[in-house]
Amino acid sequence: MKKNALSNREKEIMELLWNTETGLTSIEMLELLDSSEWNKLSVLRTINGLLEKECIKVTGFEQYNTQYARRFTYALTQEELAARFLQADGLDLHSLSNIAMAMIKNDDSTKESKEDLIDSLQEIIDNLKKETQDSKN
Repeated sequence: MKKNALSNREKEIMELLWNTETGLTSIEMLELLDSSEWNKLSVLRTINGLLEKECIKVTGFEQYNTQYARRFTYALTQEELAARFLQADGLDLHSLSNIAMAMIKNDDSTKESKEDLIDSLQEIIDNLKKETQDSKN
C-alpha cells in the first residue's frame, strides 16, 4: 500500500468527519460506526494513522467523566485528498485538463449541471489569468 493511500477504515473515518461541522471525538465516532466491525482500539489506531498522514487534525478537547477526549476534524477536503493521491501517482497540473475531460466523459449529468461546471471552470480560468498578470506586474 502506498504511504498516502487510505485504508477502508481510514476512508470510513474521513467520511464521518467530512459530514460533520464541529468534528468528532473518538467516542462519538465509535457511537456512529458499526459496532460489529469497530472497537475502541481500532478507532484509535485508525485516528493515529490519519494523524500521521496529516489528513485529520485535533481541534480541541472535551471532558468525558474523569478523562479528556480530543476532538478531530478533517485537515484535507475530499478534493485535496484526491489531488494528493493523483500527485503521488505521478500526475501533475498538466494532467488536470485531461482528468477533467475524462470525468466529464464518464458522467451523465444534466445540461444544467454541466453549464454550472462550465461557469465554475471559467471562473477558475479567469482567476488564474488575473493571478498570472498580477505576478508579472
